[in-house]
Amino acid sequence: MNMRKIAIGLLAFALVAPSIASVSLKDKKEKKPKTEKKAKVDNKTKTSKASSSNSPRKVQTINDVEAAILGIEKIVSHTLVEVEPIVQQICESQQTKKSVCPRIYVGAANAFWLKSGVSDTTYALKYIDKAIELDPHYSPAYMLKGDIYKWADDTTLAVNYYKKAIEMAPNDFRTYRTYAAFVEAGLDKVTARAYAGDTEAQEEVRRRRAKLENIYAMAKEANPTYPYNRNCARLYDKYGLTTNDFQKGLQLYDEAQKDSLEAGDYSSKIRMLYAFLETANGNKKLEYYTGMMNICDSGLVRFPTDYYILSNGLRNITAAYDLVKRQNGEALVWYKNKFSTKALEYGERLMATKDTMINNNDIYRYGIALMNRYKQQQGIDVLQELMARPDVDDNTVSKSMNAVCEAYRDLGEYEKAENAYEELIKTLDAKGSLQVAHYTDYASMLKSQAEESFGQQMIDTYLKACKVYERGAERFPEYAPYLYYYAWQICKNDALDPDKTLELAIRPAKKAYDLLKNKEKYEGDEGIIMNDVCYCLVDYYFNKKKDYPAAKQYVYKYYQLMKGTQYEESFAGILRRRYKMKI
Repeated sequence: MNMRKIAIGLLAFALVAPSIASVSLKDKKEKKPKTEKKAKVDNKTKTSKASSSNSPRKVQTINDVEAAILGIEKIVSHTLVEVEPIVQQICESQQTKKSVCPRIYVGAANAFWLKSGVSDTTYALKYIDKAIELDPHYSPAYMLKGDIYKWADDTTLAVNYYKKAIEMAPNDFRTYRTYAAFVEAGLDKVTARAYAGDTEAQEEVRRRRAKLENIYAMAKEANPTYPYNRNCARLYDKYGLTTNDFQKGLQLYDEAQKDSLEAGDYSSKIRMLYAFLETANGNKKLEYYTGMMNICDSGLVRFPTDYYILSNGLRNITAAYDLVKRQNGEALVWYKNKFSTKALEYGERLMATKDTMINNNDIYRYGIALMNRYKQQQGIDVLQELMARPDVDDNTVSKSMNAVCEAYRDLGEYEKAENAYEELIKTLDAKGSLQVAHYTDYASMLKSQAEESFGQQMIDTYLKACKVYERGAERFPEYAPYLYYYAWQICKNDALDPDKTLELAIRPAKKAYDLLKNKEKYEGDEGIIMNDVCYCLVDYYFNKKKDYPAAKQYVYKYYQLMKGTQYEESFAGILRRRYKMKI
């Protein structure tokens, strides 16, 4: 059987099968291998491209035209003989009605370009030109021609044809979208370079952003219903480089028609507002967080179950509560209640959606939101379920376990809190993600417990905290001077009997002293630590124990620390009289 008959058979099949005739070109798009491009438009091999063709004019029925186009695609993609005469015959057959049909020629051009396997732009351009000859105002022909020249890297011609398409169909938003997509291509990468400080990239971002605004303005002029403000606001969200850009974006959103906003636009507004937090002071941050909360509430009126709005609200308003929860002042009471209440509302609504996009971070924040509204046990249950999930990461486990420990402490269930902290340290140490803060948080919890206790229970709990600090010092030697110092401070606590605890304080004091004694210079916290523990050791060995040989090194070290102060001569005198040193 010759190939011509096969081609005709394929065409006949496409024309008589209603189910096939209704399939769009976009749904049937196939990927083709791509070879090196030439400078001029010519026959090439190309990756999958999307056609710019609009819907056909209703000269014939849509099914007839689309079936013919599908038949052409099958012939072009499946036959090995010269098929152009057959395609031409099919196209001409569609012109037998009272009106012409440029759609069939654009469909044929698209088939040669995308379906032939060799990206035959020669025939593609021939058929596009035929469509334009039949109807010089047929916009999809110019759009497809622009796409071909864009692929050929001839941007000048591509822009000209895109503009021509807009001129021919000024009320068709699709023409503006295609042209805008051409201008916007790769701008995200340019913006990344701009953020890294590339001044040329920054200028390129501004230039192309202005060009996109101009395209949107053209669309608005042609059709007053075009969402110019909304689309420009999106540009400033995606390609804003400064807070002034983001301020402009927020202003454009405020000026946009409310019913033109989509769910993602509310998240976009929150992202731009978030950019102002880094340099804001406390009161201004409260203002920005309140603004984010209002944006979420506005968005939820129209999109009550949108994942991104709810997730953004949960994340940012939980952070807002963290900002104020440990601050005092009557003015902050309203913010504490409002932020904690709203964060929990967003969390509960988000979890109720059962959206497949809900992730471990969302669940973690929901558990924290429960705890922030005094629902510690419910929060504990949520976080324990989270930690049991097979896909949870070490950092989330660490945060969750720490929150559970704090919740037990807030509930006054200190034994459970201790067990939780011990489990936390054991688990994270095995995973290699244990941090010194886990020991300090554990010890702080024990100190809080001691402050609420009396008598021997108070003393025992303080000393338990002291041992936790010492464990941390052994596990993290780089932080040991600080941790031994914290342990020493506990033993020197005024709430304890100094006669019973002073000797206990000597051990961590000596540990901290030994770690720092050989430094030539002390700065910052290390200077404070060395000064305090050295004085403690002098007082213990020289004044209390009268063990002068043991006290000598500490007296001499303290003399060195006191040089240049009013106490220098006092310790110099001790060294001369007691130790016969020539000072």
